[in-house]
Amino acid sequence: MSAALREKITQQIVTALEKGELAPWKRPWSGHPYASGLPVNAVSKNRYSGVNILLVQLHQMKHNLRSKFYATFNQWKAMGCFVKARPKDVPPGEWGCGILYCAPVKKVERSDSGDEKTKEFLLLKNYTVFCADQVEGADAAHFQVEDLPVSANFIDFDPAERCIASVNADLRFGGDKAFYRRPTTDGDGDYIRLPPKTSFHSEAEFYGTALHELGHWSESRLGWTGSYAEGELRAEMTSAFALSELGVPHCGDVTANSQSYLAHWLQAMKSDPRYIFRASTEASKAVEFLLSFSRTQEAAPEIEESLVA
Repeated sequence: MSAALREKITQQIVTALEKGELAPWKRPWSGHPYASGLPVNAVSKNRYSGVNILLVQLHQMKHNLRSKFYATFNQWKAMGCFVKARPKDVPPGEWGCGILYCAPVKKVERSDSGDEKTKEFLLLKNYTVFCADQVEGADAAHFQVEDLPVSANFIDFDPAERCIASVNADLRFGGDKAFYRRPTTDGDGDYIRLPPKTSFHSEAEFYGTALHELGHWSESRLGWTGSYAEGELRAEMTSAFALSELGVPHCGDVTANSQSYLAHWLQAMKSDPRYIFRASTEASKAVEFLLSFSRTQEAAPEIEESLVA
């Protein structure tokens, strides 16, 4: 990936945070199955991953879009749908969402002795995708979000309960602090401490906190190493991505727990454009790891590697 492209994408995220807008890894809405969950390619049904999650969610927030389904102009056209004309108040080039696609490429090389050897490498490409809310056509409604009737019942959080229970981590309830305690040198195992569920202002805050600490719990199990502040960003994004995938609405503002790290994150992003790419990629891996415990192999959706396949 070119340095210029990394810097451009990083600046989008930095600008959103500096303006005090919604943290791009947060999704405060949910409820409809086409709004819940991480962004999905409308053709392959594979989920986008890594920094593409942030790029799509920033695009949704900017244009007030709700559907999680995205596809290229030609993909929508092949399905009999057409992208709506760019509104006059939207600058050229900003109606669609730019994403990244790593395409595997094979190259045959011949040695001095005449032997042939095939090498594989990844070629990075840029694609522009559009949300289902930005298209029209006979089949467009299949991918769009309809307004649900108002109900007195709250959202069903059973998937989140199953996810947290299935990882079989040592969860201990009590006190007024949430933290992950790493294994000690004297042989004590690691565990997660959480305040009682009833002490949280909302169920969403409880699930977000629990998944944040499970993000830390996954670090050693996935071989992740990094600084303390990097670990907090990874855990914060892991929690947000998991909440979105599980259909739990969560607050869009940077939490009080992460507020103290915001200045560090912004500085790190400005000095190293690769920072947010590493964090989002590792958060995606952590989410897949945590969700794998409660999913059967057949039910687990694929991660979009070929993002427009």
